[in-house]
Amino acid sequence: MKHTALEVFSPLTCLSRRQAREATRRRLRNKMLAVIRIGGPILREMLKREYDEGIVPVLYEDTPSSNISSSMDSRRSAYSLASFQKKTLSIKKRIIMAARKWKGANNDPPPPFSNVEALWTFAGCFLTILMLLYFSDFINEQNSQYSLVLGPFGALVTLQYSLTSAPASQPRNVILGQAISISIALCMTYTRLEANMRRSLGTALCVSLMARLGVTHPPAGAAALIFTGGGYTWVHMGIMLAGNVLAIISAAGINNFNVKRQYPTSWGFGYWIKYVCPRKGSKKGD
Repeated sequence: MKHTALEVFSPLTCLSRRQAREATRRRLRNKMLAVIRIGGPILREMLKREYDEGIVPVLYEDTPSSNISSSMDSRRSAYSLASFQKKTLSIKKRIIMAARKWKGANNDPPPPFSNVEALWTFAGCFLTILMLLYFSDFINEQNSQYSLVLGPFGALVTLQYSLTSAPASQPRNVILGQAISISIALCMTYTRLEANMRRSLGTALCVSLMARLGVTHPPAGAAALIFTGGGYTWVHMGIMLAGNVLAIISAAGINNFNVKRQYPTSWGFGYWIKYVCPRKGSKKGD
């Protein structure tokens, strides 16, 4: 098709060419997305729809604007349908995957302790809990309003004498996990939330923050649930931290007398110094 010089350089002709090129780019992009994300069936459906509607790819200046708009509408409808099908397929896959995970990963369970190791665990738990009970009685004799909250320490000695090398058993997780959890739990008691909401929200905040900071400690989650119930003060927090320090000293003394054990495997407090104040030429956390 021939054009006069006036038609070639007129603003309307330039605008139509620009629209045609933009429509072509969008059409090609949608086709590529269909191939990458959905596959051949959706692409064949798009091409068949174009053929049925008589739409030709916009490569010439004389392509009618009505064909361009109808082509774009067909692209949008096909892409929205493909997106819906993809989301539906993804949900189905997730449900099937979750159901399969219930079967387990067929991993072997951890081996049981020998008789000697079990007796060593018994002795460590017995002596540590006995020491903490005497410590609680001593505090209660000084002031009858205060005592040690003993519930989380049952979980603590389980970690220290049965899972000695676990990250959750190490002093860094014990001290920082308890400090974070009890602080948040006590702050939650100042809110006007209903009791069940306060306890569930406070415990969830503590557990998630410990996970985010890398100081997960299960007994701290138990302490958060207890302290969010109310009736405790910041003095109880200091007593709890002191009890945890005593438990760490006791576990280090008892475990390290066994040639097969070592506690702690790492103190880990220097990690925060390296992260907050890194050396020159090194990145944070290195």
